[in-house]
Amino acid sequence: MGHPTNRSLTLLAAVLCACGTAENPTAPSTPAESIPELKFTLVVAGDDHSCGLTSDSRALCWGGNEVGQLGVGARSVSQPEPVAVVGALTFTALSAGAFHTCGVTDSQQVYCWGFNVTGQIGDATFQHRFAPTLVAGDITFVSVSAGGGHSCAVTAAGDVYCWGARGDGGATNDSTTASTVPVKVDGTIDFASVAAGGDHRCGWTPSGEGYCWGAGSDGRLGDGSTTGSNVPVSVAGALAFHTVGAGDGHSCGVTTDGLSYCWGLNTNGQLGNGSAASTSVPSPVMAGYGWQSLEAGGQHTCGLTEDSVTMCWGLNQFGQLGDGVDGDRLVPNPVGGDQQFVSVSTGRFHTCALTASGDAYCWGFNQRGQLGDGSTTDRNLPVLVGARGTISNGG
Repeated sequence: MGHPTNRSLTLLAAVLCACGTAENPTAPSTPAESIPELKFTLVVAGDDHSCGLTSDSRALCWGGNEVGQLGVGARSVSQPEPVAVVGALTFTALSAGAFHTCGVTDSQQVYCWGFNVTGQIGDATFQHRFAPTLVAGDITFVSVSAGGGHSCAVTAAGDVYCWGARGDGGATNDSTTASTVPVKVDGTIDFASVAAGGDHRCGWTPSGEGYCWGAGSDGRLGDGSTTGSNVPVSVAGALAFHTVGAGDGHSCGVTTDGLSYCWGLNTNGQLGNGSAASTSVPSPVMAGYGWQSLEAGGQHTCGLTEDSVTMCWGLNQFGQLGDGVDGDRLVPNPVGGDQQFVSVSTGRFHTCALTASGDAYCWGFNQRGQLGDGSTTDRNLPVLVGARGTISNGG
């Protein structure tokens, strides 16, 4: 998951009060739909919102919606419980960015919605979109990742396309500011997947090579420097990755032998190496565990061990580590509660996870209702999404 640049945040603040106009419609209040059981196959955390896919491939979102990031068809107040994304689309994947959301349909088309001041929706405009909008270019994709002010997606052939803010070092291969349509990332690298961060992005190849590009400050590209690059650069260390993630100012990856590494900004211990010193090369996460996956968030990181224990570390200002107590963690610490999760997604200041039975839980910052439990109270332990058994029908 990625996060907004300072420019994006300034512009976002300017539009939050522009509600109820023709350009910024306000969604009417709609009755909630009672559901006997809300089960998910995927849950993802963004900045102030979260989204999930139901067992019938419907997209639901909850949290902030001032710029349309919930996809209910219009601007609305925050929604502290799941709301249905409008339209008849069914999705195979979703990704929640800073203030926008993207999804891949079963026909491999990518749709995005929400904040679009830097072209992150990819529809050749800078207009905010309150409902799913087809990304331009007639390109089919197998995966998508929504970042801060940009988005990236991968084709079946392994080509990466990005659109939106360039950032330091570039989101695209030749734009000096931003691109409102997908632009193929320079180079001849075939990628298995890509993750969009705040203003950088990382990916890995089918054979395990890790690459990052974009802003290089604090060493988040992992190539031993703090210089940005508008083309992918190799992550140092000759490591073979099966997943790489990009957060706000740091990146993490899991190798094919189950070891975990992080690099970049480390002011709150988000690298998990026992210190608060940033590094420009991969640093081993301090834990006696093998790992399935890691997710780099705003200034915290979470992952699943090979024994299916969910661990988090880094900033814990709002309870986003989920261990029931306050204070940052410099090394991995187990999430509290008695749930066992099969996937975890880190947002800016909150975290969400999914159980094998399809129950979604979230914890951390909840001012916009991004935990989905019907409240706006911060939680330092996991709470069930949709606990009241209702969803809204949207705008």
